[in-house]
Amino acid sequence: MKPTLSILLIALACAAAAVPAHAQDEGPERAFYRVEAIVFTHAGGQADAWPAPGPADHAGALDPAWKAFAREQELKRLEREEPSSETELEAALSMVETIASLESGEESLTEALLYPEPWLSLESLSDPMAQARTRLEQSGAFRVRAWLGWHQPLDESTAAKAVRIHDDVPVAADWVTVTPSGRMLRRGEPVRAAEDLAPAFHYRLDGIIRLRQRQFMHADVTLDWRVPQQIGPSSWPPWPTRPREPELDVHRLDQSRTIRPGRFEYFDSEWLGVILRVTPYQPAPTQERLDEAGAPAGTP
Repeated sequence: MKPTLSILLIALACAAAAVPAHAQDEGPERAFYRVEAIVFTHAGGQADAWPAPGPADHAGALDPAWKAFAREQELKRLEREEPSSETELEAALSMVETIASLESGEESLTEALLYPEPWLSLESLSDPMAQARTRLEQSGAFRVRAWLGWHQPLDESTAAKAVRIHDDVPVAADWVTVTPSGRMLRRGEPVRAAEDLAPAFHYRLDGIIRLRQRQFMHADVTLDWRVPQQIGPSSWPPWPTRPREPELDVHRLDQSRTIRPGRFEYFDSEWLGVILRVTPYQPAPTQERLDEAGAPAGTP
């Protein structure tokens, strides 16, 4: 076994001993799912857009794509500072996040060992969803705007978390402002973390998908398609006032209903459509995973 991997396993064992009792509780395991979504527009559809004074703020939702991007940038930084294999660096970053999740009680030790990292965007869609995306792209009647896949736990005892999905076309941004006393604010709230100094972008396609588990599984889908209004010179404020951000015409898809795991679920409007598929994740046997990691047989 490589020394780096040995150190990581020891760190996990030490962290597990220090996590709260509820994180190590041997109660029923939470269900774990793979979630995939494809967002598209109708080629001949009409967007029933309405003017909006500003974009809805989804910055508080979990963003698997941004998490994956930040992970990639951190890997590049670590590689520059201390050359090593990308696999080892990625394992180190994943271990740090796992320990933090264990300490907060958001994840159990069993979940950390058996399941993939939650809320991190997947590099590719499953075969059934990839085929669905191909059919959409080849039909000529639809245009795929974004897709996203991630893993997540889900049960009745935990609060439902919103997951952000968006395209790569920014239409507005929230910038940090500085008060005369030197305080940094965003939307009137103090900036407390270094990562919050970067502008918060709002995208042309932007919204959230939230899964809830009650007696049945529910999916909440809220998506906005935003188009900046045309602003002529007559509407510009006089110099030296900073030009205002353009107002947006917004088409919203806002639907909520029960869904069934393993099926293609369809959410639709005159302009936007979503194909959602939620499938149970089946972890490999514990011993098999330990063997794949190179741990000695019989490791607890």
